[in-house]
Amino acid sequence: MSNFLETPEGPNWLHDSINKLICGENVTAPRPFGKEVSLVTPQSLYEALAEHLGAQEHIAPLLTDNREYPLERMICEVIADGRGIHRKAHDLACEAVGPSKAGHPTALHDVAEALIRPWANEYGRALAEEVAADLAIDRYEQAKADAA
Repeated sequence: MSNFLETPEGPNWLHDSINKLICGENVTAPRPFGKEVSLVTPQSLYEALAEHLGAQEHIAPLLTDNREYPLERMICEVIADGRGIHRKAHDLACEAVGPSKAGHPTALHDVAEALIRPWANEYGRALAEEVAADLAIDRYEQAKADAA
């Protein structure tokens, strides 16, 4: 299979997935006959953001091993809700994570993209399997109807 991000659906999927992850939702892939599988979780975004913040020169790394990541969750919430709701807090959250190096609205989007991008081909493969399974079911149902 070719690179999913080079397909017409790929960039839209990546954009939507980044926003889902920042808003606290799992990035998932379909399964042909079952429940969706999570590719990236918000917890992994919080962990990656903690590492990103620790690498910022203007922010001292946290001296705690808090697996809940309350500050990172708060930053994600404030950025996800937008400036229209949080105004000054939004500006401060964007300043804390730093500027985007990839042309996104914030560096948080860069961090989310770095987590999601490696899973794009897995998502594309899963989507292709789901479509193939749906087509097989449709062909079976049609053959069954034709035989009747």
